[in-house]
Amino acid sequence: MRTINLAIVGATGLVGEAIVKLLEERKFPVGELHVLASGNSAGGRIAFGGRSLTVAEAESFDFSTVEVAIFAAGAPASQALAPVAAEAGVLVVDLSPAYRYDEAVPLIVADVNDELLAQARESNIVACADASTVQLLRLLKPLNDLAPVQEVVVTQLQAASATGRSGIDQLAQQSVRLLNGMTPSEDARAQIAFNALPVSGQVQENGYSSEELKLMLEARRVLAGQPLSILATTVRVPVFYGHGQSVTVRALQPLTAGQAMTVWEGLQDLVMQENDDPQAMSPVAMVEGEPAVCVSRIREDMEGTGAISYFSVADNVRWGAALNAVKIVEKLLKDYL
Repeated sequence: MRTINLAIVGATGLVGEAIVKLLEERKFPVGELHVLASGNSAGGRIAFGGRSLTVAEAESFDFSTVEVAIFAAGAPASQALAPVAAEAGVLVVDLSPAYRYDEAVPLIVADVNDELLAQARESNIVACADASTVQLLRLLKPLNDLAPVQEVVVTQLQAASATGRSGIDQLAQQSVRLLNGMTPSEDARAQIAFNALPVSGQVQENGYSSEELKLMLEARRVLAGQPLSILATTVRVPVFYGHGQSVTVRALQPLTAGQAMTVWEGLQDLVMQENDDPQAMSPVAMVEGEPAVCVSRIREDMEGTGAISYFSVADNVRWGAALNAVKIVEKLLKDYL
């Protein structure tokens, strides 16, 4: 595989840092790696491949010097700079929500709908699905291949890192204050430490939160071409890294736990946890920092309707976001560059 010049916009953020580490771990064939961020972070240093790279300012970067740019800096940066990079002939892989609902831009979950990468050159932009969607669909797609899925009910336990470094800091600071007998915060922010919040994101007019709608709409778009009912509830929990998802699936034909385990057994970066003793395992701790999804508690509907339920957990930063983006770039390089 030939080398390519690559830029990472938002390299100093949680996801950007994870992408840099994964590129090195997976021995991605990088020619020149350019680590970019806002002016506030420019001048910092990032280690890669035994070198110390200087963080450059994204706004003034010449994108014509690279072939691929991974954007991990949020929607405003992507809206401002992704078109500039695309116009320069660069393939943009964007992790923000800026282009996820643009019909001219393919929305990708690696290993689920890679065939849409053939459309990447039409706009020179590829949208990465949200980490929550990646986690749901990596397990759902093999079941859908067995029998078309008709209904999915998912309750997501969302980690603090879903909101970036600020979410991590908020949970840490509130935990320290509460353990020292203080109020959780000096401002009006909701208490997340030692708590569970039934709303994540902004509540919309229809009663769903923005995080729930994101999961439902993205899943329907990726699994296009079939009637699919998805009902999502997202709860914020005091965990630094790792989304948990409790999922119930009903398909056109009955599914069994054995069938699910068989199709999942062959998937890369997936671990099936057989020990169902809650005192002997902590799924979130198992996957924190690991590029894998863990699935457990696979069971059939007691009423005999043919539905199955399971619980999955994955590091939303390293696996759901960063690894998905890196896999997309690997597939682009292999087949389309």
